[in-house]
Amino acid sequence: MRLAILLLLLFAFLFGLSLGLRAQTAVTDYPQRVYETRRTVEAPAIDGSPSEAAWDLVEWSGDYLVYNPNPGEAPTQQTLMKVLYDDRNLYVAFRCLDSEPDLIEQRMGRRDAFPGDWVEVNIDSYHDKRTAFSFTVSASGVKNDEFISNDGNWDESWNPIWETRTRLDSTGWTAELRIPLSQIRFPAGAEQVWGIQSTRRNFRMDERSTWQPVSPNASGWVSRFGELRGLTDLQPRRTLEVQPYIVAQRATYPAEAGNPFADGADNRLSAGLDARIGVTNDLTLDLTVNPDFGQVEADPGALNLDGYQIFFQERRPFFVEGQNIFDFNLSSAEAGGSHTS
Repeated sequence: MRLAILLLLLFAFLFGLSLGLRAQTAVTDYPQRVYETRRTVEAPAIDGSPSEAAWDLVEWSGDYLVYNPNPGEAPTQQTLMKVLYDDRNLYVAFRCLDSEPDLIEQRMGRRDAFPGDWVEVNIDSYHDKRTAFSFTVSASGVKNDEFISNDGNWDESWNPIWETRTRLDSTGWTAELRIPLSQIRFPAGAEQVWGIQSTRRNFRMDERSTWQPVSPNASGWVSRFGELRGLTDLQPRRTLEVQPYIVAQRATYPAEAGNPFADGADNRLSAGLDARIGVTNDLTLDLTVNPDFGQVEADPGALNLDGYQIFFQERRPFFVEGQNIFDFNLSSAEAGGSHTS
């Protein structure tokens, strides 16, 4: 009798525990949002103010919902987004409303930093629900770009060429982005559907909101995107980027009489280049000749207070291109990946 009671209590305990775990890991399914974009003949000026007539072709889309810290609630400050395109570029405009514009956090930082307030757009141009291209700009104009693979792995070593400007006004701050279609990949087709997501960070409230609502307990990131429709007659553009460099050095010192190897000056000349060639829409050729650290941004200053050597990340383009292929995260990635600043 006692054994039966103990087994019954054990069963009730395990059943209650399973219900509790299910409640903690419950995932809210939000309906998929759709944004209808349009082609523009006249390209808008990228000056941080989406006031050109071209932007009137499309509607503002808002209704962002909080992703963190209070998922599903209306954000403290709302965000609006517009998307246009032409044969060569994708244009994105943001209006980040703020009832206290004087408190908008404008911090400067290096590229691929996330200082202060920022807003971003993620584009799944292959619409494979696994990979996407991320473009972020802070209120101070700092650019960030990342390649997303495996539905949630973020690679910040990807550095495409694109343009952005921001501007503050009495209602908050605005941003305009021009993303060349040569910097993203997509298949050929008369009508296309891409995945799209947008995230905004309100620094002073430590709040992130997204255009396509996402449950923090949901697995994956790209697979939860909304849809970007209205893209017609787009042709994939092949990439051709050549980045040459040349470095000249001259050192002077006291000459030594009778020594032809110490004539008072040493001159050195070094040159090289990196190239990125799109063979097809799915195949890219990367090559380098005599790569040099001087052709990329300088390493940040560091003060060594222990006995271990300081490690600086590899920054030469040829050696970091496609490194996400070898990135295997063993834990689930949070939306925004390295967006921890």
